Parts: sequence; C-alpha cells; structure tokens
Amino acid sequence: MKHFFLRIFAIDASRWPEFYNRHLTYYLDKNTDGKEEFFFKKLWSLIETRLKTLVEKDIYESKNHVRDQQEIEHLKSFTEFLTSIDKWNSNETEEAIKVRLLTENQGLQNQLIERDKEIKLFRSKETTDKINIHKDSYLILVDLFLKLQELKLDDDKELVFARTQAVWMKMINNYFTEDHKEIKIETLKRYFPADKNKPTMGKHSPVPADKRIFNIVPAKRRS
Repeated sequence: MKHFFLRIFAIDASRWPEFYNRHLTYYLDKNTDGKEEFFFKKLWSLIETRLKTLVEKDIYESKNHVRDQQEIEHLKSFTEFLTSIDKWNSNETEEAIKVRLLTENQGLQNQLIERDKEIKLFRSKETTDKINIHKDSYLILVDLFLKLQELKLDDDKELVFARTQAVWMKMINNYFTEDHKEIKIETLKRYFPADKNKPTMGKHSPVPADKRIFNIVPAKRRS
C-alpha cells in the first residue's frame, strides 16, 4: 500500500485519467467478474482514509508538516478528479445522500404538480361532445375540407394552411362522428395524400363525384 501511495504522490495531476484507467484495466484483467463500481469505491475509500489520516495529524507533533501539506493537496486534487467521474455518488455521506434524495423527490413532486396543472388546463379546453354527420355523408365533409385548402385570398395567399394533411384527418377523427360512429384515421388516409399535388396512385383516391355536392364560392362584395 505504501508503494501505491508513493506512485500517487509521484504522478502529476494532469495524468490522473491515465493513472486511473491503467489501474482499472489491471484490476479488470485480474478479476473477470470485477466491476468498475467496486474498483472505484475501493480506491475512493483508500484515498479518503489516507487523506483523513493526514488532515488529522497534529501539525505541532508532525516532523514532516510541509510534506504532509503537499500530500494533502495532491490527494485533494485526486479526489476532485474522482468526483468528476463518480457515477455512484461514492463521495456522499449517508446524510448527504438522504438530503439529495429528498431534494430530488421534492423536485419530481413539483414537476408532477405542474404537469397536473397542464393536463387540467388541456382538458378544460377539450370537449367530449362531437359533431355528428348524417349517415353515409362523411365524404361530403372531407370534400369541403379539401376545397378549403384551395381557397385563396386577394393577395393570392391560402386562407388556411397546414404543413401536413394529418391535421385534417385528426380534426375529423377528434371532433366528428358519422351516424354517431367513429370516423377512423385509416379510412380518411385514402382521401388525404401526404402530397395532395402528387397523390400516390392506388393508395389514394379522389372523393367520389356524388359526394362533391357543395362548392365554396366568394360572396358578392358589398358596396
């Protein structure tokens, strides 16, 4: 053990990663079922014990006070490195762990409270009621939604715009029923191609002519 600490005190602090990895590799090679966590905690315990022994020395009794202080600073540097790679909170006392866990738990509870508020706000804006469409008429609504997307204002900009056609399908699915029955997304996909300007043949179809019974036309301007 004395030889081990002599090597620690001889190495430059810039080489802590190299020193740690070399000894970790040696340990894992000699212990096929070994775990880095065990190695780390054993190393941490050795450093902590040695540091505590040096710190608790009576400076007036010690004949090597200057060297002791140098070793203390060196070990502190090594513990700072170990802390930076500590994935197991090995440097925490039992009391510190309790405080950290309580703090984390409080933080999670606060997040849950905020999420609960957001959910309540979202639900307050939603409605369980749906607009019912007459039997065998949902495609008439689909046709109107498709025509809405073609409407242009005087400046040639779209009246309504959505980046994807999925929003129209979700709107119908969420807020409409046909004969009080769900209008499924899969059923709607046939009439809302991803690119309405280039519908995939065989997968998408136009609304049948007998369902295209309404046109949206500009109203006469009032003087």
